[in-house]
Amino acid sequence: MMTTNTQEIQRSLIAGSVICFFLLFVFISGVSEEIQRHRTTFLGGKQTNLDTSFPDFSQYKHSRTLSTKEFPIHGKHDRIIAIGDIHGMNDSLSALLTKLSYEPRSDTLVHVGDIVTRGGVSGSIAVLSFMSSNNITGVRGNNDQKVIEWRAWRDWIQSLPGGREWLHKIDAEHPVDDDDDNQHLSAFWSEHSNRDWEDKVPKGWKLFQRHYNVARAMSQEHYDYLRSLPTVIHAPAGHTYFVHAGMLAADPKRALEHPKQPLSHWPATPTSKPKEAVLRTLQEVAVLNDVPQNRDPWVLMNMRSVMDDGSITKGKQGTPWPELWNDVMDRCEGTADGRLSSTRLQFAMSTEKGDVKRSSLPCFPSMIVYGHIAARGLDVKRWSVGLDSGCVYHRRLSALVLDKASFLVPYEDVQSEDTVHADDEHSLSLQYGDDGRARIVSIEC
Repeated sequence: MMTTNTQEIQRSLIAGSVICFFLLFVFISGVSEEIQRHRTTFLGGKQTNLDTSFPDFSQYKHSRTLSTKEFPIHGKHDRIIAIGDIHGMNDSLSALLTKLSYEPRSDTLVHVGDIVTRGGVSGSIAVLSFMSSNNITGVRGNNDQKVIEWRAWRDWIQSLPGGREWLHKIDAEHPVDDDDDNQHLSAFWSEHSNRDWEDKVPKGWKLFQRHYNVARAMSQEHYDYLRSLPTVIHAPAGHTYFVHAGMLAADPKRALEHPKQPLSHWPATPTSKPKEAVLRTLQEVAVLNDVPQNRDPWVLMNMRSVMDDGSITKGKQGTPWPELWNDVMDRCEGTADGRLSSTRLQFAMSTEKGDVKRSSLPCFPSMIVYGHIAARGLDVKRWSVGLDSGCVYHRRLSALVLDKASFLVPYEDVQSEDTVHADDEHSLSLQYGDDGRARIVSIEC
């Protein structure tokens, strides 16, 4: 007979086993739901559910942080040149770089996304060749994203039995063209040889449009370059973000003073008297990671405005997000001890009235540079610069030129090394950062 102690041990083991199996079941179910929830595609600028039989075509990379070497701001001849939406307009890009006297050895080029598509396949491939061969820094735009997803889809189709042969057949029947081919899609899918592949194309995707054509025309090097692009770049040395469509400085669904807002409080630090650079970097990283909308790639690549309920839209309704960004940054005190920081004080002394409105948020302001919104053209505000001036619509291609004078330390006085003269009618001078100057240069497309 088993002793009482033995029976109690067995009962305990059985009970423990049941609990372990139950917890394992809950964990596996949760993971499965999370995987299913994230199986989405953003092709066409709209989030839609994907069948679980599709792999992840999006290949998102959230952010990249530039080191001081990658974002030099103190060299006498160093310049950072940020270029607006190119859209495959390669001749215009070349003309702008010529006007800027672009020098790869001392200039750091940054693009704000949408480097391909609307300007045509051949132009897009030429721009991709320049960007990839020179490893140009940049962010991913919504049009770049569509090309990435189509290329990932093609790679997946080629891995299926008969897929490579089918792609070769339809590509031969539909040569690469700069125009979207929508008229023949219904007839295309009615053909018996194509019918079996229709369910392999995600809902809402359309073959033989420009994004598809760029995806099949580009090389592996071009593809690797595009998918290496993050949705946002942070340059702590310049207290600057680069993004395609936009970012938010605070969650619009909460009050600015809410404790979960990253700029509503000073960040925790290991020391009681942290350096300003440490505080600024911690807060800038918190804006990237703690504002939930800034973790959503669709927002970063498509946002134009914010509705009254805090929802994000790519339409014209609502409040343009740069207004919200500048409102928050204007409230930053720039001090951790109740006094204006030296840079904010220097700015106050340089203004006509000699004062600055005291802000209500314990934070330092940051700049943001973006593209995407061609309808607004150049959109220059105190803490934001919109660079999409509509080159693909035969307007202008614009660049923001930053140099040592853009990142002044208090009371430092330097002359800009910019080679573009101030009297150029297509050159605009603007205030940048705490107390620096920058210039926007543009050419006609």
